[in-house]
Amino acid sequence: MKHKILSGLFVLALLATGCISEFNAELPDHDEQILVVEGNVVGDTDAIFYLSKSFPLNSPGVPEEIFNVNANLTVVGSNGYKSSPAIYLGRGSYRVSVGELDDEVEYGIQIEYDGNTYQSTFSKPFHTPEIDSVSWIQPEEAGTVFFHVSTHDDAKGAKFFMWNYTENWEISAYYYTTIFLDLEDTIFYSKSPAPYYYCWKSYTSNRFLIGSTESLLENRIINRQLYGNYPDLDRFSMLYSVTVYQTAISKNAFDYYQNRILLNEEMGGLFTPQPSELRGNINCITDPSKKVMGYVEIVKNTTQKRIFIKPGEISRPRIYYNCDVISNDSVKNYLDEYNLTYADFYRMGYRPAGEASMMGNFPDEWALVSCTDCTSAGGTKNKPDFWPNDHQ
Repeated sequence: MKHKILSGLFVLALLATGCISEFNAELPDHDEQILVVEGNVVGDTDAIFYLSKSFPLNSPGVPEEIFNVNANLTVVGSNGYKSSPAIYLGRGSYRVSVGELDDEVEYGIQIEYDGNTYQSTFSKPFHTPEIDSVSWIQPEEAGTVFFHVSTHDDAKGAKFFMWNYTENWEISAYYYTTIFLDLEDTIFYSKSPAPYYYCWKSYTSNRFLIGSTESLLENRIINRQLYGNYPDLDRFSMLYSVTVYQTAISKNAFDYYQNRILLNEEMGGLFTPQPSELRGNINCITDPSKKVMGYVEIVKNTTQKRIFIKPGEISRPRIYYNCDVISNDSVKNYLDEYNLTYADFYRMGYRPAGEASMMGNFPDEWALVSCTDCTSAGGTKNKPDFWPNDHQ
């Protein structure tokens, strides 16, 4: 039987913005229920770790039981330091408070699970340098927008890096609507300002993004491409922001994640590393024959940089919106013909467009909900704390 590993990749535990990525691996029959550990120890943070188990490749979907890992997880140090036990957050995730890390002390994690004790290799914390810049280019008119990061480290000499990023962008409905329907009595009422005109969306990367200066003459990374977005959707329709997070890692961690990338992208290739080669730096100290997968890095700090792109700075292709309006007279005739109410029409996916009629509280026009309510397009009213405008 072949098996599959689902692992939660939490690139920067500091950020509490975990990403779950699926890792497919063909494993021997005897490698069932391998413990998978994901997460990093970052100083002065609440670090998040994800614990899961391997499951059969031919399973119909992801079995929920793979996240049933009842464990005791702590951060330990070579000087006798031991953190308070991690708090279980559900679905295999644990949060552990990490204090300030001493540069001269080696740290690791210890997991007590299913009668065994697992421990990551102890190491001193890595210092992460500042990000020099986050930049973007759009080589072609209305073409893909590419984002880059630049960094260097003269002081501590970090040569291996991992990045994560979170995008946030503002969207709006097609119509500025200030009138809505109370479905209990089908009476329209006005609200101002329009409560569903402005929304926000977000996305956190779930890929391995690593880089190295090992083969370079200078310990400097310049314009390492992180990702690209084609501007045909709503990402650049209004204000857009990306926050890039950077972590310095060891060469061993770099090699581990590089092999993970090979497994994810070239599964089954002749020279693809096998899962047994990806055991990382965690071992079962009570039963060395037990396999475990994952790599836990010890990090003194992480750094971040955020940029904004204003509407109009990105050239976008012509976008068609199916937002024609229907007059209220036409709607009323339709409802009378089929013995329906405004509430029925509301439930069919239509909303008032614009403001209340001068003659009363009924709208002059109607349109699809996707044109009048930004939440219908996947947006939320959760405005980021750092957002620079006063839209509500």
